[in-house]
Amino acid sequence: MRACPGRDRANPGRIEAVDWRSEVPATPRFAMRPILLSGLLLLAACGGSDPRSLSNQGYALLGKGDARGALAKFDAALSGLAPSSPDYLRTAIGRCEALAKTNGAQAQRAFLDLAAAMPAKIGEDDYSLVCSRLLEGGFTLEAVEVMHAGNTRFEGSKKMADTLAAVQAAARREKTPDALKRLESLGYAGG
Repeated sequence: MRACPGRDRANPGRIEAVDWRSEVPATPRFAMRPILLSGLLLLAACGGSDPRSLSNQGYALLGKGDARGALAKFDAALSGLAPSSPDYLRTAIGRCEALAKTNGAQAQRAFLDLAAAMPAKIGEDDYSLVCSRLLEGGFTLEAVEVMHAGNTRFEGSKKMADTLAAVQAAARREKTPDALKRLESLGYAGG
């Protein structure tokens, strides 16, 4: 209770104490829930900004053929992820896939840097995937370099032998002299 001047009808000169809590109607216990719920729905409608959501959006855009949009989502997701996060590797590979559609040299560098930083987590499937995406993007020379790195790391692997065959076929089909020369210089006869 706080004392405040007021009139006591029985004693007009007397100061009475007023309990302000008794004059304010109590807020219903669940009155704030609709406001909180609408805020959460608005956040969800905007797509959220948590790294996993951004990564999922990046993969969705990549599936629709929007590599530039996907790259922006993957970059935003990676800015909120530590390399120790379980979502980091998936998002970083997605970024390499998006780059493979737009900038082969950056995709090659990003993937090989990732493979060097996380050798225990990058497998032959990852090398093969990035090679395939580079070939789809028309970056045969860069695919040769990624394939060679994977072939060196996973020597004797059937997956990498299949990847080598795909890269050789693409180099011949596209008549890419630089890629053919590079395959030959690396000792891949029949390139």
